Amino acid sequence: MRKQDDESLAPLHKTIDALTKIRSALLPFLKLLKDDNSRRSQSAGLDGSPTKKRSKPDSDKSPNLDAHRRAEAEAAVALAIGTLRYMGARLRGLDEGRKKGDPLRVELDKIRAKLVELKQIESAANVVNEAKSETINSKDGVLEHDDMNTTTKRRKIIDTNASERMIKAALNG
Repeated sequence: MRKQDDESLAPLHKTIDALTKIRSALLPFLKLLKDDNSRRSQSAGLDGSPTKKRSKPDSDKSPNLDAHRRAEAEAAVALAIGTLRYMGARLRGLDEGRKKGDPLRVELDKIRAKLVELKQIESAANVVNEAKSETINSKDGVLEHDDMNTTTKRRKIIDTNASERMIKAALNG
């Protein structure tokens, strides 16, 4: 009888596990957005007490979220809520979200695409920042990253401002 109970309750345990994972993934984004909203309202004087002294010194406050981080957090929250809607429909026995053209599935696919797009933008920005931090090895003209293994070779970056620096150095030296 015990094994039969475990088998019949397996979908319930899977649902509870999925809800726990969604909650743990969702809470940091919700806290981030809540903190950002409260910082924005305080900086705009919308908290109802613009003359009230703040309990935290300004050095302890972190700045407002940039647009990229805020969009990423909002998309993650939207995806989690959409996933919860899908799970709720499935638990009620509805077939929402399973077919290709279903509005719920289309919405979730759009949110996933936006999250992928945001990740690509972030990785492109990281590549640009990494390229700025690279130095040219004067012996063999190979780029090496400070944090990486020195045997890792990279393609050369063309320094378009080098000619201007060389001319200034020649005129001043």
